[in-house]
Amino acid sequence: MKKILIIFFTLSLAFAGEGLPVLTLPSIAQNGYMPSSPVKAENGITFSYANWYLATDYSAISVKFNGYDIGFKGLMSSDIEIRGEVPTDMPVGTTSYYNTALYIGKNWELNDKWSVNARANLLNERLYVATSWGGSLDAEVARTINVMGRVMVGVENLGWMSPLATVGTKVPTRYYLGGDLIFNFFIVSIKGGINPDVDPFLSWGIRYFHPLFEISYSHDSLQRVHHIGADIKWKNFRIGYGQYFHQDGLGSPMMFSISIFPSI
Repeated sequence: MKKILIIFFTLSLAFAGEGLPVLTLPSIAQNGYMPSSPVKAENGITFSYANWYLATDYSAISVKFNGYDIGFKGLMSSDIEIRGEVPTDMPVGTTSYYNTALYIGKNWELNDKWSVNARANLLNERLYVATSWGGSLDAEVARTINVMGRVMVGVENLGWMSPLATVGTKVPTRYYLGGDLIFNFFIVSIKGGINPDVDPFLSWGIRYFHPLFEISYSHDSLQRVHHIGADIKWKNFRIGYGQYFHQDGLGSPMMFSISIFPSI
């Protein structure tokens, strides 16, 4: 049991976050931590992959169709050394950490002013010989002010995990207000609020749109990560790239995405 707790503490430091890591990682490389976008999502499928901090493999797949968003996110950290209470030169063994999320979401356009977004996540976590299950919900209400902007209020990752051994992983819940603004070929999006520990956060980003490509920058204060992203559009395909820089020097992982938009 103490071995599990030691490994768990090490992973908490490695992901430097608010809790369950798979819920805080970006789904699409070029989007990064961009809070939201007023642009309607195209029907299509997106595959993403990143080699995250400490040689952690992370992948995601999402399918968007007529307002629905269905997907899977998963990460795996392998070759984690297991050490006991007594310091030794060699570990007593190795293990792996797995964290996954299977989700389904829906966007409802109530009228030309109001819209509602909701998503449900089925969560799983496995470390050493311990397994944990849980779930979380996201919900957001947005109001369009004019053709240039909108405001929103919402909650993300409101949920619970069963104990992993004897300790339950914290779910990274956030309560927020936000908004976005369109001018010329730019979108600026910002979201701020608090988590259950009443820690304030600010997440924001800016994106430039072009018929052939997009360029974006985003930052999340609680994750302490800066992001630069870009994508290239070609026929029914979009290839995306994201570079992430951690403020505390944990690393600068790269992420890649490819999207396919069928002509239907």
